[in-house]
Amino acid sequence: MEWMIEKKDRQKVELLRYLVSRPEIKLPLKMVQEYFGWSKYMVLSTIRGLFDDMQEFYGEEPSFFKLSADEKMIELTQNRNVDSNVFALQYMRQSIPWQLMRETFNETMHSYEDFAVRNLTTVSSARNGKLQLDEFFEQHGIKITQDYTLAGNEAEIRAVYFRLFVKYFADRIFPFSDEELALSNQAIKAIIKIISPDETNIRQSKRIALRFSTAIWLERLQLGHFVEDDAIDDLLLPNEQLNEKSQRLIAYFEQQVKLRVPDITNEQLHREARYALIALFSIDVGYEVGRYENLTPSAAGMIEGFIRLVDRHYDSFFGYQLTVRERDLLREVFFGTLIGAVVSPTSDDRQMVVRFDAAYEQFPLMADFTLNLIDDIAERRHLDVTAARNAYFEILYVGFASVFDMHRVFPKIKVAIDINYQFGLEAILTDMLLGLRAMNVEVSEFIDDDTDILISDINHAQIPEENTFIWPTMPTSLDFEQLRRRLSEMKVEKFEKERGIKLRFPVN
Repeated sequence: MEWMIEKKDRQKVELLRYLVSRPEIKLPLKMVQEYFGWSKYMVLSTIRGLFDDMQEFYGEEPSFFKLSADEKMIELTQNRNVDSNVFALQYMRQSIPWQLMRETFNETMHSYEDFAVRNLTTVSSARNGKLQLDEFFEQHGIKITQDYTLAGNEAEIRAVYFRLFVKYFADRIFPFSDEELALSNQAIKAIIKIISPDETNIRQSKRIALRFSTAIWLERLQLGHFVEDDAIDDLLLPNEQLNEKSQRLIAYFEQQVKLRVPDITNEQLHREARYALIALFSIDVGYEVGRYENLTPSAAGMIEGFIRLVDRHYDSFFGYQLTVRERDLLREVFFGTLIGAVVSPTSDDRQMVVRFDAAYEQFPLMADFTLNLIDDIAERRHLDVTAARNAYFEILYVGFASVFDMHRVFPKIKVAIDINYQFGLEAILTDMLLGLRAMNVEVSEFIDDDTDILISDINHAQIPEENTFIWPTMPTSLDFEQLRRRLSEMKVEKFEKERGIKLRFPVN
């Protein structure tokens, strides 16, 4: 959604994300120039603009970066806990397309002239903003009507705004009235009581997602917009065949809709209650309900078909088939994603531009596996490959990294830790190494013929220099990051040699 932001401000957001992601303490200005393809003047002006804006937004100077005296380096601190989405939101809230998007959703816009007066802009700026919004909505099959309301697949309209609000607002600024906030919180309590009667708490991320989903749903209902397509009936069994908790949720949703829209038809009421249940499932709330058993055979078959495709790629890439446990985990981890893709079949391909360099730096084998799978799905479904990657790469890549048995599919890397009179340090380093995600590390105190990496206080000539880490004392976080990167490179080297597969992106 950052296309709404003016170009110069968007460049500041991009620079902020880049600075936060870099491991260096001192970053040459030339490296930033090369990464973005900017001139030295543009880099310097963007850095200064970012510094000034962060000071204005947060009321203090940015604490984690500054220009060196000779303006050839950017000096960074270790602490870079900055939420770039919150920072981007400051710019987005000032943009004309965002104001138009809010007002078409709330149906408070009546003319360009009226909008321009209320938002301190010009009619021509309002018209240009609307053209930008038209282009964005077109990919979702949504149109802004002549009376400035939204027309299209109602489930898709709600999904577009849900993704936007959750990403940029989260629990910071609720973009609805206090009354709607109170109604949403009341609904959350009732839903939790049905889903898990003995558990009164819910994870904050789920609470936020549920709050926005409920608020958007109720707002659109009260404006007289109802879901009309049959996608939900393709997913959910008939109400009488749903399990007991799901039937209770349906009854609650019907009650709430009837209270707020008394003149709703029985058919609309039926569809909206079922929509609310499937929306709950698609945001991964309510796994205690037994979501899978409420699906139609075709919907369950869709999920099983996805798992079979993953299994084929798993066998082709790693040389193994999925275990029963991995299949069960995949079914649970990707349930919401797969159901959500049916309810909202289009995605904002400008919502996220995937940084493959960062993905390959963290989990290179998972990244390559995920790209292969997405490209295959895109070809089978006749999807735009770039849009499919942007929409699903991050979700699938992280999910696979959490599910696959790394000790079974990843090459083993033998690390010898031999530090004189430092038993405590050896124990700490062992715990740190064994805790690395997506690594198959075996730690020993002896140097053998098949030792890959050595950590010691003495340089042993039999181990290549690039695989030797001399740490007589506790390493810094940067020292350990260098080790992690070398382990990642070695994992790929071994994998490519054993499997005869060349990864499509370099790891280092």
